[in-house]
Amino acid sequence: MCPAETEADAYPTGWYFARFSEHLKRGEVVPVTFMSREYALFRTQSGQVGLMDSQCCHMGADLSRCGSVAGEHLVCGYHAWEFDGSGRCVRIPGEEKIPPRAGQRGAPVLERAGNIWFWHGEGPPSPFTETVFADERKHYVNLPGEVAICRTGLLPVAEHVSDLSHWPHIHRATEPMEYVPLRNEGRELEYRVQPASRGDRRMQRVFRPYTLVTLTGPASSVVRAQSSQEPNRDRPFFAAILGSTPVRQDATMTAWRIAVRKIGPDFPLWPVNRLLAVFLWFVVRRNFQADIEFLRWMRPVARPLWVKSDGPSVRDFRQFYHRQISRPGPDAAADRKP
Repeated sequence: MCPAETEADAYPTGWYFARFSEHLKRGEVVPVTFMSREYALFRTQSGQVGLMDSQCCHMGADLSRCGSVAGEHLVCGYHAWEFDGSGRCVRIPGEEKIPPRAGQRGAPVLERAGNIWFWHGEGPPSPFTETVFADERKHYVNLPGEVAICRTGLLPVAEHVSDLSHWPHIHRATEPMEYVPLRNEGRELEYRVQPASRGDRRMQRVFRPYTLVTLTGPASSVVRAQSSQEPNRDRPFFAAILGSTPVRQDATMTAWRIAVRKIGPDFPLWPVNRLLAVFLWFVVRRNFQADIEFLRWMRPVARPLWVKSDGPSVRDFRQFYHRQISRPGPDAAADRKP
C-alpha cells in the first residue's frame, strides 16, 4: 500500500506522462521517480509495459537497477523473485507457496498517441481520450518532442495550456482570442479557442483559426488544430499531445509530441510528409521553449490577483483540477471564486 499522502502531496486523479514509447525497448528496465516515489518501468518481451515500486518487497533490492526482464516478468537480480506486470509475485525459486504479501505496488499503464501513461488515483482508470488517429502510422507522422523539468509544482505547469492571456505576448497571437467551454463536469474538460472577432484570420502564424483542447486528466491534454467551430476529434490535420508529471513536490516533468496528417501516401510523398511534420515540430518546439522559460521557475501565489483580462479559462481549469483531488489544498476555495 502507498503511504498516506499529506495535503500538499495530494495530486489529482488522472493519467500522467511516463515516457515516450520509442524510448523504452523490449526487455528494458529503467528507474523513474514520480510523485516522490521510485519505480521500475519496464517493457516485456511481448511489448507490454509495467510500472511498479522499485524496492523489492523481499529484501529491498532496487528492481529498477538490478532487475531484468525474462519473458513477461520482471526478475529481481538479488534472489530471482519474479513479478508480473501488475506487481504480483508469480515465482520464488525454491518455494512452492508464495506468501500473500509477496508483491509490488504497481500502477495501471497504457500506451496512447506514442506515449506511455500511468494512472494515479482512486477507483478504476477512466478511459483515455480518443487518439486513434495519432497511432495510425499509415495516415499520420507521429514525432516525439522534448522533455523538460520545471522547478515548481504541478498546477502552474498543467494550467498554462488554459492561460489564454499569455498567448499574445509569448506565442505571437495576432488578435484577441475567445475561450468557449464545451464540457466541464466530472473528469472531463474540453474547450475551444477561437478569434474573439468574426472572420477567418489566423490566431498564430500556423494555426487557423480554431483550436480544440481536450483534457484526459488535469496533467494530460490533446490540442487539435481545427478548421471550423465543428469539433474534429477523429482526423485533425495537426495535434499536439501534452503531458506533465510531478517528480516531487517542487519539480515537475513536462513533455510534448505531435501527430501530423499526411497529405498523401508515403510513396511517392514521403519527403513532403516528413518535411511538413518536421516544420510543425519546430513550430511547437519554439512555443514550448518560450513557455518553459517562465514555467521552469514559477511558484503559485497563495491568493491570485485576478483581473478581467485573465478571463474564465484558468479558473475553469483550476476547478477541474481541484475536482480531481479528494482532499483539495487550502487555496482551492480561493481558486474557485469567480
